[in-house]
Amino acid sequence: MLQIKGLKHSYDGNPPIDYPDWDVKKGNHAIIIGNSGCGKTTLLHLIGGLMPPKEGTLVVAGENLAEKPKSKLDRFRGENIGIIFQKPHLVKALSVKENLMLSQYLGQKKTDSKRAEEVLDSLGIADLASRKIHQISQGQAQRVSIARAVINSPALLLADEPTASLDDENCQKVIDLLKSQAEETGATLIVATHDHRVKSEFKNQLTL
Repeated sequence: MLQIKGLKHSYDGNPPIDYPDWDVKKGNHAIIIGNSGCGKTTLLHLIGGLMPPKEGTLVVAGENLAEKPKSKLDRFRGENIGIIFQKPHLVKALSVKENLMLSQYLGQKKTDSKRAEEVLDSLGIADLASRKIHQISQGQAQRVSIARAVINSPALLLADEPTASLDDENCQKVIDLLKSQAEETGATLIVATHDHRVKSEFKNQLTL
């Protein structure tokens, strides 16, 4: 599912980040762990096709993202990758259900109201379907962001610091939730975090 070789990335005026070679097999659960500022989120964004690497090989689902033009990269991401950002970035003008259906549309999938309802139900938030984003709690918004990421049954599910602001009980709940959703859709799960509480949950680890 994921192969990284000789990968480097740099921002203007800064020394390059040199990433270790890494493989994650299809259906595996893996973690990118390291202190704040070490390049975890950058790597997750590279894997997610949000920006191109400066150097090296980055293969996701058999496609070398370093060779794809931006237009094709956007489509590939919409069809194959679900991303859970640190902040939900939900569309406030839309309802919870409409946010999921927008994700279907942007991913060039058929908008399927029943599928959206099923995903919300699997996350225990079916009763929030008609609510606007300002009418739900932060914890509920996080579940909605997970629902939005899995709605299109992505091959790869990425989560950026999903437990950073949570207490121990809710930290475990979120990791269990991510794993169960990945297993339900057959997705490969990669979590980027500095939260060492969750390190033991993943056998495949990349430490930066």
